[in-house]
Amino acid sequence: SRRTPGLARSFAMAATDHDGTYLKLPVKRYAPRSIRETAEGRYWRAYKSPALLNQVSQVTSVAFAEAYPHHLAVTSSARVTVYNSKSRRPHKTFQRFKDVAYSGVLRADGKALAVGGQQGWVQLFDTSSRAVLRKFTLHTRAARAVRFSPHSHGILCSASDDTTVRLWDVAAGACATRHDGHTDYARSVAGHPFSATTWASGSYDGTVKLWDSRVNGGKGGCGMTLRHGAPVEDVQWLPGGAMLVSVGGQDVCVWDALSGGKLLRKMRCHQKTVMCAHVAPDGGPPPVEENDVFESFQRGRSATDRVSPRLLTGSLDGHVKVHELDGFSVTHSAKYPGPVLSVALSPDASVLAVGTANRLLSIRRRSRILVRGGEEGVGRGGDAELMGLKTGTRGKRNGPRRLDAGSYQYFTRGQNARAAEGDARVERRRRARLAPHDHALRRFRYGEALDAALAGGRAEVVAAVLEEIARRGGLKTALAGGGAAGPQPP
Repeated sequence: SRRTPGLARSFAMAATDHDGTYLKLPVKRYAPRSIRETAEGRYWRAYKSPALLNQVSQVTSVAFAEAYPHHLAVTSSARVTVYNSKSRRPHKTFQRFKDVAYSGVLRADGKALAVGGQQGWVQLFDTSSRAVLRKFTLHTRAARAVRFSPHSHGILCSASDDTTVRLWDVAAGACATRHDGHTDYARSVAGHPFSATTWASGSYDGTVKLWDSRVNGGKGGCGMTLRHGAPVEDVQWLPGGAMLVSVGGQDVCVWDALSGGKLLRKMRCHQKTVMCAHVAPDGGPPPVEENDVFESFQRGRSATDRVSPRLLTGSLDGHVKVHELDGFSVTHSAKYPGPVLSVALSPDASVLAVGTANRLLSIRRRSRILVRGGEEGVGRGGDAELMGLKTGTRGKRNGPRRLDAGSYQYFTRGQNARAAEGDARVERRRRARLAPHDHALRRFRYGEALDAALAGGRAEVVAAVLEEIARRGGLKTALAGGGAAGPQPP
């Protein structure tokens, strides 16, 4: 019988090169696309070993205490749980609520917990005994945001669905100031980092209002109104107190409060509603400047005095994005397994906590904590304590373990032994496992080989099969169908 030239060449190659044994079709491996590694990316990827903890409902608030060991307050449904941020285990649980709790925050020293509620109550708890120290009940609707004053342990501020913002005197147990001006739910509040009389609040009426207790003859009132353009979910002051950030809708707005509320930047970097924002005064990698050593001496400050503030935003699209505060560009993005409702970074930038709408709490830790000067050091207690492990020599064996049937090495012994001189070697020939396109090429069925490569969906395999068929001279037959129905689309 007559054979095609391509078929004859294939038989000749099989007979001369590898004594009739079919060899698998070699598939080209292409080098992966190189991705430029940056210091910012390395820094945020160092938050490893995430702990995903199930909560009773959606996690509406996460907040760290300023004092070491930076306990974490997590608010979910009618429960506020205080976690040890080092071991990521529950430290205290507060469940004395008749309805849903909101915005559980720890005082700077971690000795008191303030919580809002669906009933409109603002309650203050002692974290040691879990006793109720104060209960403020003047809000007529849900108190959705509660914050301690950055300047005094004796002042609380709350924003409510009754559109009011109230300042509470903890010592007197009464309302010190009431601010009216919002026309819709007030959902967020933030105290100025340097002015004890200035507060900012965001509302679903699309505005951010700056309140000052010194206006109107000391009675207090609104000193400035900023138009965000969408329901405001959260507000945060940037370090220095000159600028303010508001989030709501898909927008992140940066305002200059010292210039009469000028809009400096409006960013749209999320696909869905931005629910939360958090400002970390020193939450990024240390800045690097040219001629770092000489410029530091010329400016009269050392390299350890420079900080890297960052803005973190969380959205219903499941992403947490990190913004640097020079050009407000996004430097890092992380995807979470659910819509993000709350985000917080510990004051020492060692723990990142994220709460989602599908009842998950994510706590990520840096195994090596960034210390001043840009060096990375092991945290208190070493890496073993950071991971919640106990150190010690208990149970340590003084010698090698006996090789018995209780160890894996017992069943693999002798497999790496080398043959001695004069030993007869018997090679075991393993049966090659061929892919579907190799089975077809082995039988010179070019149409079936091309169909199998296309069904696999790998571009490099399709290219290798086409090159092999073209080398054999059967490309026209494969494309014509080779007597079958022809190549089928994948």
